Amino acid sequence: MLRSLILSGYRLFLGTLLVVTTTTLHAQTPDFARLIVDDEQADLTGTWKPSTSVSGYFGSGYRHASGPELHTATFTLLAPSAGEYHLLIAFTPGTNRAANVPVVIDTADGERTIRIDQQKTPAGPLGLYDAGKFNLAEGETSVVFSTEDAKGVVIIDGVGLLSVAQFAAAQQARPLVGAAATKLAVTPKKNDPSQPPAAPIETAPPFVRVKLEVPPAALTPGQLDDLLAAEIPELATASTTSDELFVRRVSLDLIGRNPTRGEMQAFVQSTSPNKRAELIDQLLASPEFGTNWGHYFSDVVSYRVPSPELTFLNYQPFRDWLSECLNRNMPWDELTYRVLTAQGKVGEHPEATFVGFHQGEKSRLAAETTRVFMATQIQCAECHDHKFIDLSQETFHHFAAFFARSQAKIAQNNSSLIEVVAKTSGEYTMPGKKEQMEPMAFEMAKVEIGASDITRRVELARWVVSPENPFFAKALVNRVWARLMGRGFCEPVDEIGELADRVMPRVHSQVAEHFIAHDFDVKSVFRLIANTQTYQRELNGDVKDAGRKLPKIITTRLRGDEVFQSLVAAIELPNVTPPPTKATAAVRFPPPPQSTRDLVDEAFGYDPSISMRDVSRTMVQAMFMMNNEQIQRQIDARPESGTHLAKILSSTQDDREAIGLLFQDVLVRRPTPSEEEIALQHIASVKNRPSAYEDLLWGLLNSAEFTTRR
Repeated sequence: MLRSLILSGYRLFLGTLLVVTTTTLHAQTPDFARLIVDDEQADLTGTWKPSTSVSGYFGSGYRHASGPELHTATFTLLAPSAGEYHLLIAFTPGTNRAANVPVVIDTADGERTIRIDQQKTPAGPLGLYDAGKFNLAEGETSVVFSTEDAKGVVIIDGVGLLSVAQFAAAQQARPLVGAAATKLAVTPKKNDPSQPPAAPIETAPPFVRVKLEVPPAALTPGQLDDLLAAEIPELATASTTSDELFVRRVSLDLIGRNPTRGEMQAFVQSTSPNKRAELIDQLLASPEFGTNWGHYFSDVVSYRVPSPELTFLNYQPFRDWLSECLNRNMPWDELTYRVLTAQGKVGEHPEATFVGFHQGEKSRLAAETTRVFMATQIQCAECHDHKFIDLSQETFHHFAAFFARSQAKIAQNNSSLIEVVAKTSGEYTMPGKKEQMEPMAFEMAKVEIGASDITRRVELARWVVSPENPFFAKALVNRVWARLMGRGFCEPVDEIGELADRVMPRVHSQVAEHFIAHDFDVKSVFRLIANTQTYQRELNGDVKDAGRKLPKIITTRLRGDEVFQSLVAAIELPNVTPPPTKATAAVRFPPPPQSTRDLVDEAFGYDPSISMRDVSRTMVQAMFMMNNEQIQRQIDARPESGTHLAKILSSTQDDREAIGLLFQDVLVRRPTPSEEEIALQHIASVKNRPSAYEDLLWGLLNSAEFTTRR
């Protein structure tokens, strides 16, 4: 009944449209525009990048795809009655376009494949390409574009059906593409009574945590030590770290930098019997905790996000938002819920970064949602059933259907204007299939086909963050454990499923239950682990033989932001940002200038999800530390330079004292007797005190120890 009413209304609309005379074509153009299905409404597989770089497009932009992988775009059109229709296609032409784009049309006589040349300017009515007449059955029909065998870039912009009578009228109408037509097509006139009122924007309801009937048990640090001792008897042979080693380790882990000399000395000299627990609480309460771990979780996302065409993604708003949330101790389940259900412009709603920077791409959002928030990788099932575990291709695409109506409007060269919005229609189809995929997460949560974008994403987010979800709490715990203890319970750190290299599953489960018991309080996990004797031990000697369960943690590399912050603490390195490069005819969109922090992060940064054994030292890092201009300026020992080094030399003439101060500033420890003697011998041999200390400071900064967490 509903289908008949819709078709009847559509026929009435077309009948009204056809009585419009050619003398009122200006008013008629928006009616033609409504007959075009824009690329934003297409169901996509593969990677279609949004763009507005070539003018003459329909609507708010177009999309393009190329390369050896298969990308498809399915437009669903409606024929109000059986008969012949002209198929009109919008695309922006160019010399890099494919001249043989395959298009498959679902006609009343079966599928028909045509190929169109997108290098030539469309010459049909309304400024569109006339693909010819097709005999269509009443109701929905599909038009599928693909990159299969296409030699060049394939463009999708818009597709429409016109009856024979409409087609005749359209030949005298103004174009629907180009800047003026685009504005006319998508911007209703103000106070126009003929325009229906805008529908209210649907927003996600406030987050509400689901409580378990039987809450899990929390742990004390002592109980966690007992669990670990049962797994790793060798821990009994390990001694507790020195205060110097502990303050550096816990400062790097919690606030992402070496402690300053003053902070180190205050801790070492403290006589409080609980000074380690007190320091942990102090660091967790510091704003630097949120900054450090906000940067970490931003990197977890950003290292797997491809950049859109002509747009440099700026993650700083997202980092700032994450930092604020972590410092306010927003529970991890609420934070995740807000990320997965966010809408709006990224600059105004940074929580929309995850969906927005993934450009609303369904398959990628499905894969990254499970990887980031559940440490479960399902991307291998996108193209075929998983080869090694029981994970079907249908399971992947059911999950992707949760994002069927999510889209991101890309703002060229300004990522803060990328906007996450909802499509009002459209469903998700699996590549090579016609049936619509029901949004479903591993047969544990689902919504009906036809549900709104927010309904889908809210239902998905509620399932993801549920305490009954076997993956959510364990995923966060695994990441924190890996960073603090040297390796995760599961490796790689973003895979806790069947393919993971697992150790101590019982301990993993109980720490995850502790996290749930504390209502997903992130700081509670850090506080629990950092207060254990295991974390505070020197993991060397016989303990290294514990092997894969708990290897030596002294070999982990510092992340790029940790190296920068440690340089600030050691030598007061300034963060200098050069002026932006002006655009030229040759470079229309120059990249944003890189600050000192950016350069350090570029040299030392790495994907936090990869295994520590895959993070290696590089020649780029060595050359950066040796030659970077800002670092070299801070190694200047001349009194007039005003550097931290110059202040040390002017404060004392005692070389043993000065050497000790430098070691404490850079390596957060005092020199060994042999190190002190080598330094004294060098100072004596150079016979130039400032130059000798420049050598010494340069050597300490370039040591492997400075960029290593031990």
